[in-house]
Amino acid sequence: MRRTIRMVALSMLGAALMLSAVAMAPRLAESSEARSITLYTDPATGQVFTKRCKRCVRLGEYVPAGSTQEIERKVELKTQQQLDQQRAAMQAEEAQRAAQQQQWNAEMAKQVSEIQPFATEFGDRWYKKISVGTLIYADYRYYTHTGFGPQFLTQEVWPGPGNNSFNSFDITRTYLDFKFTPTDDVSARVTPNMYVMINTGTTCTATSTTKVTTPTGGKATTTTKCVASSGDKSGVNTGFGQTVDGNLGFRVKYTYLDYNTFFQKVLKVAAMHDDKFTFGQQQNPLVDWEENLWGFRYTALTPWNYLSLSSSQVGVAMKGPIKFNEKQYADYDVGVYDDASFHAIEQSAYKQVMGRVTVNPFGANSRYDGLGLTGFYDYGYSNKCTPDENELTNNNGTCGHIARAAGIAHYTAETWGIIGEWDYGHNAFSSGNLFSGSGPSDAIGIVSTGPSSFAPWNKMVGGILNSQAVQMGADLMGHYDIPHTPFTAFGLLQWFQPNTRIAKDPLDFTRYDLGVQWLINKYFRVAFDSQAIQYYHSQFTYPATAVPGQPKTAAVPFAVPRDTHAFFLNLEFRY
Repeated sequence: MRRTIRMVALSMLGAALMLSAVAMAPRLAESSEARSITLYTDPATGQVFTKRCKRCVRLGEYVPAGSTQEIERKVELKTQQQLDQQRAAMQAEEAQRAAQQQQWNAEMAKQVSEIQPFATEFGDRWYKKISVGTLIYADYRYYTHTGFGPQFLTQEVWPGPGNNSFNSFDITRTYLDFKFTPTDDVSARVTPNMYVMINTGTTCTATSTTKVTTPTGGKATTTTKCVASSGDKSGVNTGFGQTVDGNLGFRVKYTYLDYNTFFQKVLKVAAMHDDKFTFGQQQNPLVDWEENLWGFRYTALTPWNYLSLSSSQVGVAMKGPIKFNEKQYADYDVGVYDDASFHAIEQSAYKQVMGRVTVNPFGANSRYDGLGLTGFYDYGYSNKCTPDENELTNNNGTCGHIARAAGIAHYTAETWGIIGEWDYGHNAFSSGNLFSGSGPSDAIGIVSTGPSSFAPWNKMVGGILNSQAVQMGADLMGHYDIPHTPFTAFGLLQWFQPNTRIAKDPLDFTRYDLGVQWLINKYFRVAFDSQAIQYYHSQFTYPATAVPGQPKTAAVPFAVPRDTHAFFLNLEFRY
């Protein structure tokens, strides 16, 4: 019994000892003792304590081996070492690539230096001496009222009275512009022009039938009259007085040579440093200059260009500015040209002299800057005045002289401009000019008959616009840039008398072009505008004796033509 009790006691004592050994064993890393410990030291004794004590200072943190923080520190250290190794490798690779790039650059520089003389010569010979440009005119037009009258824009025609609501999309003009400057002394320009054409042809009509009696019997013969027409029939009594339906024809607008340095190197006149001589098919002295002064040629023709004056002439001219201290005080363009236009063959026995002089009394920073006073004069003869015709006495109908004059006052500011013009002409406006947009069929050689015939009226027009007619007109043009917008308001007003020698001319008219332009960028702009030709006399009967010196004709009722009104959406692309 005692032995058993002793064995149980010993067993219990062993269990207690085992439990106390387990309790005294170190805990795992996640226990509180395995975390970092803040240590303190007594500076006087040098003893280290785990708790804050009097006169102790903080010594630092102690992280037992195997703790979470120690493991994290080792991981961070290893990661940093790997990053440092990778960074070093990348830097070495980058240095290698940089060295290789330097080697390539050196090789490329060597190759460029070897070909540079050739490239420089090629660039100087071609790239710096040739320029290529283009110009496109297009529009959509809608006519609320149609009548007879001159064309609003070049090569744009419309059917005559009774065709209200006529409308059309048009590409009227396209230009390719090539300029060459082989040396400073000489430059050249070639500008092909593609334009809308309208057909020409011959019209034949049966005029009479005659019965001829012969020994073998009777025979009926018909007399046929053929008239060479310069246009195309449209409707019963109207036609187009132009040249091949709808096709874009190709012709040269400008082809000329400039001698640029005569006043620099030969005469050595400093004030005429930029002046030159021009030979060939070149800009008209007035039309091109005024188109740029106004700035809206793509919407409407300038006054004398609208009436009869060609925009391009074939001949020789001297032109340029006169400057003092870099300011322009005058600009001129004077020349001798063919009587024919640039799209006709010269037949005249004479030549025409034409010139424009612009004076800037207060000086100008550019060609169209500030106040200017301009005079223009043109004297020539009809292209029909051939050498044999010239020898005939009293042949004024064919060889009567043609004169055009204009006096212009203009002012151009940064955001606006205004132009006032007075015009004078002698034999400078014909029925061909009046009917360039739309005219009666009789005017182009297609004879109309019946009660609706325009033949008597067309004969009246020919009598009014005879070879001794004197013209007079006045014009106002201008523009205003609307502040802080890409829009510009512009306008043109024209008043014209085709023959001032007639007391009451039914052909007296006014013309206007009023609209707003949207400048999309420096290459592309569009405009919406309204245009009209208005014959301002009230309707009346034209008397038979109204034209002194002309064959007597019957009185013509309803002598005043109908007005023409249209809306345009114009487009210009220039590069």
